[in-house]
Amino acid sequence: MKLSLLNRPVLAALLGATLALPALADVDAAAQALLPEANKSSGKLLVVTSLAYPPMEYTDAGSEELKGFDIDIAREVAARLGLEPEFVNVEFPQLIPQVVTGRSEMIISAFSDKVERQAQLDFIDYFNTGNVFYTTADHKDEIKTEKDLCGKTIAVATGTSWVTWAEEVGKANCPADNLYNVIQIPTQAEHIMQIKQGRAQASVIGIEGLADLEINEPGAFYQIGEAGEPNPYGIAFEKSNTALRDAALAALNGMLADGTYIEIVKRYHLDVGAVDKFVINGATQ
Repeated sequence: MKLSLLNRPVLAALLGATLALPALADVDAAAQALLPEANKSSGKLLVVTSLAYPPMEYTDAGSEELKGFDIDIAREVAARLGLEPEFVNVEFPQLIPQVVTGRSEMIISAFSDKVERQAQLDFIDYFNTGNVFYTTADHKDEIKTEKDLCGKTIAVATGTSWVTWAEEVGKANCPADNLYNVIQIPTQAEHIMQIKQGRAQASVIGIEGLADLEINEPGAFYQIGEAGEPNPYGIAFEKSNTALRDAALAALNGMLADGTYIEIVKRYHLDVGAVDKFVINGATQ
């Protein structure tokens, strides 16, 4: 159960939009005390995300209201730190530049903690995922295994770790002259459109994304092969910003202790990837 809730409006902006938000927790004074002076002075938490990946971060058609597991986690962290979250939406490859140049302070965007990324960023790992190939149900007779994807076109989110993973799986399963044709396209909706229009035959998604598709469109999609490359999603901070990282970790630990984290997990049917401990820079690959 959530121990201490109150109906307190918190403004969160995306390109100037004002959003109606759910009830959030009281300020965690101990966590707030860890904040850097810059955040104490501004009263803001500058959050960068890359939309269009339900159930993690998305907007409904015709709406600017941010939704999703990551969005709710970020709002709750900000509330416990006594900060107003300001969200900026960028293309996925711009997430790291946005933080290392100081335009934003925190990345939360189904963003994998990877060893190579730890050179610039510190991560708080908050969700476990894995990669899967998937396609529409009309391909079930044609595509049953990862080997059946040899020579096929696979639409993958631009600039993500899924691109390299898909290419590596193709090399492991296919002859050199018949590899996967991996194309990079920004959003999940566009990947699905590519498949439905016959321009691609499959895509890559996290286990949580495929679970969400199954909830919303039962039987419309299916998984090809087994999940691969288990890895954590991390909330990321510029490497030197340890004070904000530690404040956010304290807020998250409070959310875990009082049940709020699991409440948000269940809100989005994401038990498949829930963690029982938040870890800093836990990735080993």
